[in-house]
Amino acid sequence: MPGGNSDIRDALLHVADLHFWHVTANPLRLLNKRALGNLNVWWRRRHQFVMGNALPFVDALDAAGPRTLLLTGDSASTSLDEEFVRARHFVNALRDRGFAIHLLPGNHDVYTFESVRKRRFEKYFSEWLPGESFPARVTLPGGTPLVLVPTVCPNLVSSRGRIGDREVAQVKALLADAPEPIVVAGHYPVLDKTPTYETNPDRRLRNADALRRALGESGKRILYIAGHVHRFSYVVDAVYPTLTHLTTGTFFGRNPRENIDGEFSELHVSESSFALFRHTHAQTWHRREINCG
Repeated sequence: MPGGNSDIRDALLHVADLHFWHVTANPLRLLNKRALGNLNVWWRRRHQFVMGNALPFVDALDAAGPRTLLLTGDSASTSLDEEFVRARHFVNALRDRGFAIHLLPGNHDVYTFESVRKRRFEKYFSEWLPGESFPARVTLPGGTPLVLVPTVCPNLVSSRGRIGDREVAQVKALLADAPEPIVVAGHYPVLDKTPTYETNPDRRLRNADALRRALGESGKRILYIAGHVHRFSYVVDAVYPTLTHLTTGTFFGRNPRENIDGEFSELHVSESSFALFRHTHAQTWHRREINCG
């Protein structure tokens, strides 16, 4: 493993916001929020997300070293079967390379109420889901707890997420007897603003403060990993010093602000700390260790 050392308990890769897309002209498939999403795909997303890079970029994941991979949602753009088929093909390629895969849905994976009723995301990815429902806790090969948190729901118009008080209480219970350090993952970040992003109110997580308190007031060393914002950020919580937040940018999406067209994160977990490496693609792949800000 590049940059590895014998103190590493677990190592994993974080891939966020694939956004496989498909443009549909069938009016019967546009009688819901997808009408807006389809326009967004046509005008913007199909230019931003270069699907042809998805499988070639798997080589970089393979070369990074860790064999555990976390996908934090938005495999699709408007929850069409065609998008999920492409995403499933991508995940199959990861499986065939020997990755142990952990995943959860993003808001674009539950884009319409119809897709949720038909459990379309579960249809394609049940093989890698932790059980019947979230939140769930799994244990990585070296003993690190990974807690997967539910943060998504369909909306009529907005892109807001949701976690209820019941789910927050379940997260607390999962943290209570978990050994440190702990990795917690959800699609939505719990911070609305960091030095590299600020989310619009209609794209935020409902009840985020309750989840943040649950993580921070546990007093345990926790790294909360998310996607959704399409920006890289790695910061210590301003209120809870044992809580750190990571968001990773899109895996094969163009980021003109940084002149890159893809990225993923590499996390090393030791007994007392986390070490993070950011991989970015600009003609070639570059790997850089990031200190927490």
